[in-house]
Amino acid sequence: MRVGFVYNVRSSGRSNLSSDDEAEFDDPATIAAIGDAIASHGHDVVRLEADATLPMALVAANVDVVFNIAEGRGSRSRESQVPALLDLLDLPYTGSDAVALGVSLDKSLAKAVVRAVGVATPLGIVMRVGDEPLPEDFGMPAVVKPLHEGSSKGITSDSVVTDEGQLRERARAVIGRYGQPVLCEEYVVGREITVGLLGSPARVLPPMEVTFIDPPEYPVYSFDVKRQWERLVRYEVPAVLDDGALAAITSASERAFAALDCRDVARIDFRLDPSGVPHFLECNPLPGLGPHGHGLGDLTLIAESAGISFEGLIGEILDCALRRMP
Repeated sequence: MRVGFVYNVRSSGRSNLSSDDEAEFDDPATIAAIGDAIASHGHDVVRLEADATLPMALVAANVDVVFNIAEGRGSRSRESQVPALLDLLDLPYTGSDAVALGVSLDKSLAKAVVRAVGVATPLGIVMRVGDEPLPEDFGMPAVVKPLHEGSSKGITSDSVVTDEGQLRERARAVIGRYGQPVLCEEYVVGREITVGLLGSPARVLPPMEVTFIDPPEYPVYSFDVKRQWERLVRYEVPAVLDDGALAAITSASERAFAALDCRDVARIDFRLDPSGVPHFLECNPLPGLGPHGHGLGDLTLIAESAGISFEGLIGEILDCALRRMP
């Protein structure tokens, strides 16, 4: 097959960013690794940057199928830009469609959808100016995060607040910095668990726990932690879970994936509270796919624990799109 590989590359070309402006984009080493993995399955790879030139470039490239990891640019619909274009051009592609990507990126919408199928989510409120009244039973501490960002953009050690004054101050700061509403939600004390799902129909891969080496009072898997992961966290995969917790996380992952209408691949983040209830934090249907250590390759590490090589992971995702071809 002639495979169009569509992506956004960091303009700085760096793996470790000093700011989160391009945190969602991939570094050149990751782009090269994924392109090589696609080619290892015998396909011709046409590399295409997801910018304003993409519509004409896609037509000229005459590809059979697209491997899409593009995050897009601009508004909260940015992750939907490439899938919508591919649907318009009637080109099959990997991953979720424009609707699933758009809903998943908006953390409040995603929570509402997942909550409707019985998956627990932290109590939260969307603030657009910072003056909105809190729910009557809203508890502290809380986490303040941009409403539609990924890769922990806008999440720092200051994101956890312990009183209403701090919450409003932080909310106004994040609204000003990122030019979008914020989600303020109760902080769930518990274990940080991330789950990968792969295939169509999707199967749940072994859950991974992010363990803080020297945890603060309220640990968060922030942008800074991800940048310095070798020093600050350990990745335990498979996570050590009792049968009840494993069953609960597996069920919650399957229900969330189906409710959001994802396909082929996704990574879903939970907090597992002390009573064993998984609380949905967010779903990323465009998870980092680079070799672990390049960008955000958590899913690669999870796949390896299940006996799936990097080339096998990329190949399985691509096969999902190939099976949808007429």
